[in-house]
Amino acid sequence: MSEPTQHPGGPRRGTSTAGVLRAAGVFVAGFALAVTALLPWAGLTAEFGILNASLTHAVRGVDAGPGWFVLGAGITAMLLGVLGATRNWLFTGLAILPGAVAAFALAMFLADPHDLVGRLDFQVSGLLRVHPTIQYGWFAGLLASVALAVLAAVALLRRR
Repeated sequence: MSEPTQHPGGPRRGTSTAGVLRAAGVFVAGFALAVTALLPWAGLTAEFGILNASLTHAVRGVDAGPGWFVLGAGITAMLLGVLGATRNWLFTGLAILPGAVAAFALAMFLADPHDLVGRLDFQVSGLLRVHPTIQYGWFAGLLASVALAVLAAVALLRRR
């Protein structure tokens, strides 16, 4: 019998279809996470009662510090997904860390240390109401970070 060949960087996993699919899932979730950093996360909405209209000024994720962390976490997860498909299954499981970093950065985005929300939320009865809003990009980022963490955890649990 021949000895199995050892590869530098650790043992290679078999080319199982399920392992490649899990790595591809992590790659896609990482890509979605990176894209959400470019979407609007929050905004300031002014509603005009007389005109029955509203105006929103949006803030994208990369306009603030946490958005850059989410973008970096998404790119890192994409890289780990590629490494998980081509090298070792453990890389796919390690993508749980960028998912956790992104979820923490999204939570920190909502933390308002200067009570900005209280200062920006005001209303002139029947005429004007100004209030901060959370936009769809923040929710998409949260969903992508949770999906990334779940896919990475599944990759870790399936190999045990």
